Amino acid sequence: MQRLGVLTALLAVSVACGGSGGAPAGSAVPMPAQQTTQRRDANVISRAEIDQADWATNAFDLVQRLRPSFMRASGTTGVSGAARTAMVRLNDQDMGDVGALRQIQTSSIREIRYYSATEATAKFGGIHGRPVIHVTTK
Repeated sequence: MQRLGVLTALLAVSVACGGSGGAPAGSAVPMPAQQTTQRRDANVISRAEIDQADWATNAFDLVQRLRPSFMRASGTTGVSGAARTAMVRLNDQDMGDVGALRQIQTSSIREIRYYSATEATAKFGGIHGRPVIHVTTK
């Protein structure tokens, strides 16, 4: 009889701790700090980051300071054998090399996204195997 009481108590504790009340069994419930902290995408400069960068006046400044890897030459080489830097696209228009970022004011930018040469070829077509820094405006 005493065993039945112990088993009943264990069952009650088990149901209270992991039972049907909250998240589905096996799922992790995020802690409050996890809910408010957004994970930064290494290939994207978001509008929220741009808003915090009050020191920047153009896209070149943003990229150079926040994601300098966007500007590094890729492993692909051109006919000359020199490593190629990223091309810049503003919305869906080719703008040229990374120097073109100086023409784009931060106040007009919604997002800056980096595409590797492979990703850029798949997304934009014939861009000669170069990575792309794609700037989307508001």
